[in-house]
Amino acid sequence: MRGSVPGELVAEVLERTDIVTLIADHVRLVKRGQRYVGLCPFHQERTPSFTVSREKQFFYCFGCGTGGDALKFLMLQEQLTFPEALKRLADRAGVKLPEARLDPAALERRREEEEACRINELAARFFAEQLREAGGAPARQYLEKRGITPEITSKFGLGFAAPSRRGLLTFLQREGRSAEEALRYGLAVRLESGEIIDRFRGRLIFPITDARGRVRGFGGRALDDATLPKYLNSPETSFFNKRDLLYALFQAREAIRAAGFAVIVEGYLDAITAHQFGFGNVVASLGTSLTREQGRLLLRYTGAVIIAYDSDAAGNAATLRGLDLLQEIGFRVRVVSIPQGKDPDEFLRAAGREAWKSAVAGAVPLLEYKGNFLAAKGLGTAAEKMAVLHALVPNLALLPTAAEREEGIQAVSKITGLNWEIVRGELDCFLEKGQKSWLNTSKAAKNKYASVVDA
Repeated sequence: MRGSVPGELVAEVLERTDIVTLIADHVRLVKRGQRYVGLCPFHQERTPSFTVSREKQFFYCFGCGTGGDALKFLMLQEQLTFPEALKRLADRAGVKLPEARLDPAALERRREEEEACRINELAARFFAEQLREAGGAPARQYLEKRGITPEITSKFGLGFAAPSRRGLLTFLQREGRSAEEALRYGLAVRLESGEIIDRFRGRLIFPITDARGRVRGFGGRALDDATLPKYLNSPETSFFNKRDLLYALFQAREAIRAAGFAVIVEGYLDAITAHQFGFGNVVASLGTSLTREQGRLLLRYTGAVIIAYDSDAAGNAATLRGLDLLQEIGFRVRVVSIPQGKDPDEFLRAAGREAWKSAVAGAVPLLEYKGNFLAAKGLGTAAEKMAVLHALVPNLALLPTAAEREEGIQAVSKITGLNWEIVRGELDCFLEKGQKSWLNTSKAAKNKYASVVDA
């Protein structure tokens, strides 16, 4: 795309962009001589080492070495592609760019996505208004009971869908939208009789946004135990797929960068309550199945994650799956141990801010958590010890440095009770043969591992 836009147009966009004003929208800058300084948005620091020069139209951080022009800043800060950042700056500067040459199918997908976001924004506005109305009292009481303040409610755009069958449809029609459009974008359902009614009724509404803050879909929670399902989501479509989204990422981006790591929880309220207590680097995986797409999305902001899933059986199984996936993608992974039977929302509200802070600080490394979890199933025989070892060898192999692998070998030896030379031998075999060949030579142990995990 860079090559498809004339260089003089790119230069004009940059010339018309005041880099200080642009960056000041994201970073608190203080003028010092001819430069402006502030805390770097790309790494955690306490002493400002991030500088911006209006004269040179350039930024540079003496702490992490990140630097560049306004385009580079916007690409890093907003996680935009070059074309997206250029378009954003061009619109801001009033420079008209030539239309990108896209095939008809790509243009249609983009049009459909933009249309979906527009109608979802309308729906989100309606739901937020309904929460403030008299009819939204049950949802407000539910939030108050959980300690969710109006400020956090506004931050996440929470709303309420009244029990009426056509509340949203009536609003959308007043806005010039048809029932068929609401149906197409997942805001309505068609009954067997042919009647089209609101999809979400009598529920607390959670708008689900992408990393740019655009509303992609919704989650709705029942306000009583009698209503099923407990949670109802927008249907999966080409423009709304939960596997591609992380709840609260838009709100958490800057806090993740500042903290240097992200905490992944399961549900909407887990994330919201964490933000309520001042932990802004928390995102939710929209269920227990963390996906590779979600991991890659998060990797744009940090290389370190802490998993804080529920402490029930489903949460433990999801944690194990997530550990391996995140490490394969390139993360350094740790796990928070939450008291049995609680989720992060319950734990925070019961134990408080300091207890959560201590739990996160005490998060254990991947090898320790996974090894202890599997070892708890039983290490009475040599076969059981080898099964746990074979489960941990791929994780050992992914440790980035020789020093970390040496530490890992000792940790696995301690967990399994096997001599460290046995652990090293299996690791060397894995590194020499590759995972596929190594697994074939240890199929029996692999099958045993599967039975240990699933038990």
